[in-house]
Amino acid sequence: MKKLFTILLLIPILSQSQSLIGGNNIIKANLTAYALGNFGLTYERHIAPHLTLSLGINKMPSRGLPFKTAIQNNFSSSVIDYENTTVSNLSITPELRFYILGGMRGLYLAPYLRYTSMDVNIPIKYSNKALGFVDLNQKTTFSGSITSMSGGLMIGTQHQLFKKVVIDIWIVGGHYGSASGELNGAYKATDSNPNSNVSVIERSTIKSGIESLNPPLVTLTPTVTQQGNQGNAQIKVSGPWAGIRALGVNVGIRF
Repeated sequence: MKKLFTILLLIPILSQSQSLIGGNNIIKANLTAYALGNFGLTYERHIAPHLTLSLGINKMPSRGLPFKTAIQNNFSSSVIDYENTTVSNLSITPELRFYILGGMRGLYLAPYLRYTSMDVNIPIKYSNKALGFVDLNQKTTFSGSITSMSGGLMIGTQHQLFKKVVIDIWIVGGHYGSASGELNGAYKATDSNPNSNVSVIERSTIKSGIESLNPPLVTLTPTVTQQGNQGNAQIKVSGPWAGIRALGVNVGIRF
């Protein structure tokens, strides 16, 4: 009887140690991100029989506008130079995972937070009505950062391939939050005379070009100033922020 009682006590411990074969920590690389030219790493730590904490970092180097055709189809604008627009971003994602089977394996639910900082360079065309005609060859490049904070939920599944190797698949998830930022651009008088001052009409047409963007859900607040033949334009960005996490494949080392 004493031996049976001892065995019954050891079953949960033995099963837990078996489920955690390979260690309590995993470092994973996001293969889907690498396929798209990005860099993604995640560290996951076992903290309870069914719970883990993880921290993911994803970096997209500066490049041309991703999904440019889809963006143009859904948000067509005659004043944006899509071909020369560049973006980069950094995302940090802390996450709590609940594994239904426990032991850092099988199906899991993962509530998470995501902080994103995106650097953008957007050439915006504007007309020159000051000289009596419309010339959309004039451009001002707006550069700056937009940051967002959002929260979401993801469903995924993780499995151990070998003693030290795991595969983690993000099935589907999404997050929602808010974003804000500021973009700045400089411009000069469009008159060929280098001593010409920026006119009131030119300031107005630049501001009108920004206001014509009118993206869905996002609020753009332009401010245009000038001093002599030099001018500065500012766009403040604010509004909701949403994203999707799905079909991500991660391979990790357990230790």
